[in-house]
Amino acid sequence: MRRSVYLVLIAAGGLAACAYDEHGDHGREWAGQRHAHGGALSGPGVAILDDWLKDTREGKVIVTMGWRDAGRGVVSEDVAHRANIWFRRYADGNRDMTITDAEIRAALVAGARRWTRRARASEGPGN
Repeated sequence: MRRSVYLVLIAAGGLAACAYDEHGDHGREWAGQRHAHGGALSGPGVAILDDWLKDTREGKVIVTMGWRDAGRGVVSEDVAHRANIWFRRYADGNRDMTITDAEIRAALVAGARRWTRRARASEGPGN
C-alpha cells in the first residue's frame, strides 16, 4: 500500500515538474498560450535581422513566437541568422531567388497569422 502511495506521489511530482518551463511560465507555452513580445527587440542579433523583421509588428511576432530563444524579445545572432534565412525562403513563394515588396508583405502577414491564430484558438471558451 505504501509503495503505491509513493509511486503516485512520485508520478504527480514528475508531472508537476513538466508543467514548468525554464522561465517559470507554468507551462503556458505547452498550453498554446504564448504571446508575442510587445516591446522593442534587443540583443546582439537585432543589428543582423532584416529590416522587415525588426521594424514591423508582424516581423516581431514571427521572430518572438517562431524562436523560443527570442520569446522575451532578446535576439541572439544565431536566432537572427536563422530567422532571416527562414523568412527569405518563406517569402520567395515562386522560388525565383528574389523577393519583391509584395512577397515580403504577404509573407509577413501570413507568417504572423500562423502564430496569432494558434494563440487565439487555444484561448477560446471551450479550451
